[in-house]
Amino acid sequence: MKAWRLPERHNGDRSARRVSGRHGEGYRPRTVTRRVFDPAARAQAAQLDQHEPGWLIWYAVYERLFYASTLTGTANPPCVAARTPDGLRELMREAETTTEMGRAS
Repeated sequence: MKAWRLPERHNGDRSARRVSGRHGEGYRPRTVTRRVFDPAARAQAAQLDQHEPGWLIWYAVYERLFYASTLTGTANPPCVAARTPDGLRELMREAETTTEMGRAS
């Protein structure tokens, strides 16, 4: 079992917490590296975003879905989601035809 120790309180300071392990006195802070999840999928979403100027495209890491929303300036722009970039592109074309956003004004 770990031995816990309480730091001294300074002038009634309420921040007195149990200190142990790597957060205790005498331990050097370690550098923490940033983890990048699904870098290939994020790169695919960024590439698709560059090729589709009328759409905002992103990859949601937690859901592992590709999302796209139109940049038409309407009150309720269509937003589509798919597991693959090709599936997303199909849904985008379908949304363009059903909402008439592909037509010139």
